[in-house]
Amino acid sequence: KSDINVVIVIDISSGTEDYVAYEKALAISVVDSLSEKNNVGAVAFGTQAYQIAEVKPLREHKKQLKEKISRLKFDGQSYFHLGIEGGFRLLSNSGGSKNIIIISDGKTSYNKLREDTLNVVRNVNAKGAKIFVVGVGTDTDNLGTDNNLFLANIAALGEGIYYKTDASNKLKVEFGDKDEKKGEE
Repeated sequence: KSDINVVIVIDISSGTEDYVAYEKALAISVVDSLSEKNNVGAVAFGTQAYQIAEVKPLREHKKQLKEKISRLKFDGQSYFHLGIEGGFRLLSNSGGSKNIIIISDGKTSYNKLREDTLNVVRNVNAKGAKIFVVGVGTDTDNLGTDNNLFLANIAALGEGIYYKTDASNKLKVEFGDKDEKKGEE
């Protein structure tokens, strides 16, 4: 049994619909990269947060979790703070490490929403959770954009790492069990 707890938080707002297939594939690749001993749950968010799967050993529900992710429908605004709160709610009763992986484009023009989100990140981090960010979408190419700075700030305040797209394999290093055969990088 593992004491590593991970909740994948997926942005399903209308703004991400241009790369829905990519975001779902990324979420599924994150699931595949995690150790089956890890306790994994998932939340999706748009205008509100929805529980996709409770936190339990991945080996007990890996196939179902991937199927649920593949069926997600995209809708609503990006209320990032509600997604992070929803993810933390799933982790709040877990013993051991608490990790949130948020998959989002970080797109918003509302500074108040950014501030509210960063405040939630500070609170959740103060309660012991780390927040890792996987950025998706064309805007994630240039680190200087507001959306990228926002996602990078979420990871920094959450004591996690900001992964640009196609970096899901690095999450294995953070949470997966060390693979003795491959040696350390």
